[in-house]
Amino acid sequence: MTVRIDAVVPDPSDRDGDVWLHHFSVRDAATGVWRDLCTTPGPDGIVAGFPLAGTWTSDGRHLRGSAAFTVTCAAGAIGKCVRFGYKPWREAAGEPLWDYHQACVRMVRADYAGDGVGYTRDGTLIDLSDRLGIQRPGDDPPDHALVFEAAWGPDGAVCVRRTRIPELLTTNDLAERYPQLAYRIGPDCNEAVGALLWNRS
Repeated sequence: MTVRIDAVVPDPSDRDGDVWLHHFSVRDAATGVWRDLCTTPGPDGIVAGFPLAGTWTSDGRHLRGSAAFTVTCAAGAIGKCVRFGYKPWREAAGEPLWDYHQACVRMVRADYAGDGVGYTRDGTLIDLSDRLGIQRPGDDPPDHALVFEAAWGPDGAVCVRRTRIPELLTTNDLAERYPQLAYRIGPDCNEAVGALLWNRS
């Protein structure tokens, strides 16, 4: 794939000045016409992308690497989690944020088992928080009551109170498909459970 960089601007939401938003175009092999690589707006309406060091496996693991990078769009889980403040190259309170970024990507995708399979839909509201205070619980939107969903680590859900979209996956389905989670599903899953991130949806 041939990628062209058409413009680069600082991310207005990034207080550290680390993230630069790129307007990428890719050439259509058949027609030779250039088209936007990133086309979906992020939560703040920005349509952009940026490179991120390392590569991703089919089961959703971020692999370190200095020679390779991934081009991610701001509307995707990888890009959203960087812009939420979980920059895998940084530290906060003396803790590396690599695992926080990985946990965030699992959470955004509702990848409960950490196998790369997500159970969510575009546009679903989530409210996340973490033990470092990078993200704190927000107020519910006026037309939505958000309920605790799960606690998260880099390998997926630490525990699950309820699934995000029961039409895609019920808690019974979750226990059946992923026996390793069967005894970590139910009302005992809450913000007091040791994890990197927690979310409501």
